[in-house]
Amino acid sequence: MKNTIQLIIVAAIITLFFGCDKIENPVIKTGDYRADLYGPVPAFLNVENPVQNVLLEDFTGHDCGNCPAGHAIANGIITNYPERVSLVAIHAGTLAQPYPPNYPSDWTTPEGTYYLLTQVGADEMPKGRMNRTPDSHIAYSPSTWVNKTNAALAESPQVQLQLATNYNAENKHLSVHVNHQWFQGLIGKYNLVIMLTESHIIAPQLWYNHTPEHVEEYEHNHMLRTTLTGATGRIVANNPSSGFNTTNSYTIDWKDEWVAENCEVIAFITEGEDGRVLNCVHRKLVE
Repeated sequence: MKNTIQLIIVAAIITLFFGCDKIENPVIKTGDYRADLYGPVPAFLNVENPVQNVLLEDFTGHDCGNCPAGHAIANGIITNYPERVSLVAIHAGTLAQPYPPNYPSDWTTPEGTYYLLTQVGADEMPKGRMNRTPDSHIAYSPSTWVNKTNAALAESPQVQLQLATNYNAENKHLSVHVNHQWFQGLIGKYNLVIMLTESHIIAPQLWYNHTPEHVEEYEHNHMLRTTLTGATGRIVANNPSSGFNTTNSYTIDWKDEWVAENCEVIAFITEGEDGRVLNCVHRKLVE
């Protein structure tokens, strides 16, 4: 149970950070691809047999005692579908704020805050989205994740993504190339979002029905660290026709606190800024 002092701290944080119902879409500085340093954009082979993949977004926080049960469900899903399900743990909301001394770290990001408080619009967790269907405003409890993931995997893909990455430790750069090949003509604008996640981060976590409830050395995995394209991405297709095929590339500066061997890149296409995810792809930064 939280004591009175902690409740006062929570109230202050809510007032300071979440005085409005919605958080503005954060403007994230993105970097164009540094071809002067890393050469031509890689070529991708055409996809002959496209498959539908799923982006599973797990909203979580270190002061969310029910969230570890959600982590277990999410981990079970990616164990069954390691290539087809991309998992990101988004630390956002009041239960993800730092609460010294037990939970001193701040794992939140501007993008994660936007996803939870503006797109979903509810400071509740554990909650999750599977390809943001029917749209980005809807999140579901962990008990539904398996069935909803299976349903999303059974859909026919409208676009297929391929991904290549290059981490340069000497220059402290990360370059990402995303190829998207379209199999159906669509009307509208479509955005590319690229996320960077990190696993094997050891930090405290509240865990109900566990002894002890305060776990000092909990392993946080698939944690959202940043995006290369901003929260809602960049427009990469406008009324794409069937057969449209192109590659988008970006380079960003690497932060010293990120451990490359534990990081993964996730790329996905959305309908506009806040629509559903059409398809996604992921890969480890260091194989």
